[in-house]
Amino acid sequence: MSQPTQEIAFRDLDLGDLARLADWLNRPHLRRFYQFAPTTPEAVAAKYGAYIRGDAPTHSHLALLDGAPFAYLQCYRIADWPDWQAVVQTTEGISIDLFIAEPELIGRGLGRQMLARYLDAVAFPLYPDERLCWIGHQLPNLAALACSEACGFAAERQCIEDGKPYVLLVRER
Repeated sequence: MSQPTQEIAFRDLDLGDLARLADWLNRPHLRRFYQFAPTTPEAVAAKYGAYIRGDAPTHSHLALLDGAPFAYLQCYRIADWPDWQAVVQTTEGISIDLFIAEPELIGRGLGRQMLARYLDAVAFPLYPDERLCWIGHQLPNLAALACSEACGFAAERQCIEDGKPYVLLVRER
């Protein structure tokens, strides 16, 4: 049975969202594949505040369902992050990182809808000269892999980041 399509919108992350983001990043379901260690509000403010102020080359967004934030996404040009370039072994394209913060919304098809819409409505328009988007998932994260593949991503190769094996997937604009 297919899930009904729900309207997902996006807005820029702002300084007023940092407390919510700190709470989200400390949720147990994110520990396995996204935020591996507990974080503090100060650490979140330092890292994500730089994105919000434009001090770091990453665009950060919240996904909204019926007007309420439920997920975080960020996109960036690979060429702007040399450490990530070394991991993925390319300078071409953009990358996306994301998570659904509300555990009760996982497994309802919202990840696929969110990722597909984000690519077309936000990420690629922010980088009109880029034609590829890369996303990495840890090998055991089969749900994320299936989500990305459903959005047109194809497995390209494996890589290691912070000692963990990832599948790197790519999608053309």
